[in-house]
Amino acid sequence: MGQKQHTNEAFRALLAMAQLIGQGASEATDVAAHGANERMGLTAKEVAHRLAKLTRDVLGCQRLSITIVEPETGILRPLAVIGLSPDQESKWWDEQLRQESRLIDGPDPVLIQRLQANEVVTLDMEQPPWNAFPNPYGIRTMLVAPMAIGKHLIGFISLDYGGAAHVYSSEESGLAGAVGRLAALVIERERLQREQTEARAREIALLDTQEQMDEFLSIVSHELRTPMTTIKGNLQLAKIRLKYAMRGLPADNTKLQDDLAEIEMLLDRAERQVNTQNRLVRDLMDVSRTQTTRLELQQELCDLITIVSDAVQDLRNAAPARTIYTQLPAEETLPIFADAERIGQAISNYLTNALKYSPADRPIEVRLEKEGTMARLAVRDQGPGLSPSEQERVWERFYQAEGVRRQGGFSIGLGLGLYICRMIIEQHQGQVGVESTKGEGSTFWFTLLLAEDEA
Repeated sequence: MGQKQHTNEAFRALLAMAQLIGQGASEATDVAAHGANERMGLTAKEVAHRLAKLTRDVLGCQRLSITIVEPETGILRPLAVIGLSPDQESKWWDEQLRQESRLIDGPDPVLIQRLQANEVVTLDMEQPPWNAFPNPYGIRTMLVAPMAIGKHLIGFISLDYGGAAHVYSSEESGLAGAVGRLAALVIERERLQREQTEARAREIALLDTQEQMDEFLSIVSHELRTPMTTIKGNLQLAKIRLKYAMRGLPADNTKLQDDLAEIEMLLDRAERQVNTQNRLVRDLMDVSRTQTTRLELQQELCDLITIVSDAVQDLRNAAPARTIYTQLPAEETLPIFADAERIGQAISNYLTNALKYSPADRPIEVRLEKEGTMARLAVRDQGPGLSPSEQERVWERFYQAEGVRRQGGFSIGLGLGLYICRMIIEQHQGQVGVESTKGEGSTFWFTLLLAEDEA
C-alpha cells in the first residue's frame, strides 16, 4: 500500500471516528426511548468496537485493543479488541475478564507515569520486565497510546504488528496520540450519556416510589382513623360508667374502691396512648395532604396571644413536672388572619419537640413578640443542639437526627412534626427557622403577618 493511499484511508477513518462523537447523542436518545438496561451495555461495546476498527484503519497495525480505567476504583476494564481470529478473541476475552487488575498494579511504574503524562510509549516485549510475561501472539514491539481528557487518564490503546520487526516512527506515535485523544472524547461522551440516562431512570423510579408512598400514607391514615376513634369513644364511655359506679360504693369497701381506682388509672393511661396514636395518624394524614394538594385551612381573624397561651397550658397539663416560661408582648392582642387550630398545632409541635429532647430539669422558654408588621414566636430548649447539616435537614419529612436521646414519657414519633410545622406556617405566608449550636440547645421560630387593622 502506497503512502498516499494509506494517508487517504487514515484521513477517512479519522473523519468517521469524529462522526462517532456526533452519533453518540442519537444513540443515547435511542437508549432513553427503548430502555436503559442491556441496551446501554451493548452501546458501550459497540462504540468501542467501532473505535478499535477505525483506529486500526488509521494506524495500519495488525492487532489493537482498547482498555478503560474505572474512575472510582482504578480497575482496568477491556472494551474492545480487533485483529484476532474468533477463537483467539474468545480466549482473549476469557483471560481479560478473569484477571481484575488495577492501573497501579502494573509491572512498570514508569510506564504508568508516562501514560498519565499523556505520552505515547513504545514497549520492547523481548526486554525486561515484559519478557517475563506470557506472549501468546509473539509480539515484538507494542505501542501504547493514552486516552486522556486533559490530565485525566481514562484508558489506553495498545497496538502491535505481531512478530514482524517494526520501528514506530514519530509520525505513527503522533498519530496514535491524536487517535487516543479523539477516542477518549468518544468513550467519555458515551459514558456521560449513559450515566445521564441511568440518573434519569433513577429519578423516574424515585418519583414513582414517592407517589406510591404518598398513596400508601393516605390509605393507611384513613383506615387507622376509624378504629382509633371507636377505641377512644369506648374508653371515654368506660371511664364515665366507672365514675358513676364508684359514686355508689359503700365507704367501708376500700378494697373495691382501690381496685376501681387502679382500673381508672389504666383507662387514663390507655386514653393517653390512644391520643398519641391519633396524633401520629393525624400527622400521616397531614403529610399525605401536603403531597397531593394543600392542607385544609379555615382562616379567620384570631388572636395569636390566646393561641400561644392555650397551647402552652395544654402542654403544662400534659407534662406538669416540666417548667415552661412564657414572655408575651405588652399588647392585649396580636390579631392574625389564620386557622387557629393549625397554628396551635404548629406551636404544640414546637413545644413537644423541645420537651422531648431537652433534660427534664431544664426549662423551656416561649417568647412571642411583635416586630413591625410581623409576629415572631420562638421556642428555646436546652437540649443537645443541632449541627449545621442537621439544621438544614430537620424540616424534611421523616428526618430524625441521629444519636439524639428523647426524654422518658415521649413517643419516638415519625419525624413529621417539624415538617408539618413548616407546611402550616408557609401556607400562612410565614417563615420558619432554627438557631442552634451543638451542645447548647436550639431555638425554633416562626413568623406570621399581623392582620391589617393591627399593622
